[in-house]
Amino acid sequence: MNYRPFAKPPTHHKLSLPALPWMRTRHGVLLLLTCLLLSACWGNDEPAAAAETDATAPVSALPTSAATASDATAPTASAPTATAAGIAALLSTPVSTETVESSATLTTAPAQSAKPTAVPLEAAQGSSCAIESALDLVGYPNLEKVMGCAIAPASNDPIAINEFGDADKPTDRFMLWFGDEKKIYVLLPDGTYKSYDDTWEEGKDPTFSCNPSGGVEDSPPLPRRGFGKLWCSQPELQTILGTVPREERLCQYAVLQRFETGRLLACFEDATIRYFRILDDGKWDLQVQ
Repeated sequence: MNYRPFAKPPTHHKLSLPALPWMRTRHGVLLLLTCLLLSACWGNDEPAAAAETDATAPVSALPTSAATASDATAPTASAPTATAAGIAALLSTPVSTETVESSATLTTAPAQSAKPTAVPLEAAQGSSCAIESALDLVGYPNLEKVMGCAIAPASNDPIAINEFGDADKPTDRFMLWFGDEKKIYVLLPDGTYKSYDDTWEEGKDPTFSCNPSGGVEDSPPLPRRGFGKLWCSQPELQTILGTVPREERLCQYAVLQRFETGRLLACFEDATIRYFRILDDGKWDLQVQ
């Protein structure tokens, strides 16, 4: 096959492109195919460069929402595909999971330790008594230290009271009627007491059993009902106690409880509370609040 040699271009300073007759020859076709193949191989790197260009695009702080949405997904897709070793390292990281679990445990532990603990009232007060003292008696100073532990529950049975002596002097003698016992306790001025059965009967015995002064039967100055019957039957009591400055009456509210050393009575009248200690050794005393 004959080839037409290339003509030698003339030598001159100004470059001029001659006509391209070689494109019609086989060498021209081969050269064209070679260029196409090379351009096809080099063209595969352009999408990668374009992808890199797109990946670096989110750096731009544009106020458009479209750029933000597309840019947010691009780095996420490209980051794990960088190397297979990086993906394997991410999949095999149990340390981060243990760290999360341990931190969660440390967060919830204080909530469990902060649970309040109920403390019994007796333990908080340091009381070792099996029976609680009545709340209406706690105003008595050093109650359990003075009286000991309660040995029976408190009662609110009716209690009658009557003072004796001069009205202008402090009262240091009383008669008390315990409704649950049907007994009269005579509290003497020397700090001792005596107890008697109440034998007065409603509708059978007179209101005033005697009248030593011979005046009008009235109270005051005369005791009446059960107190009057006992006072009239015991002349020595008349001498020790004297007459009454006011008539007998029931405590507006009464609390009586038995303790190891005796009984404690709280007699409430208006704004006054009288605490009577009636001890088992035959003595009594009084505190007024």
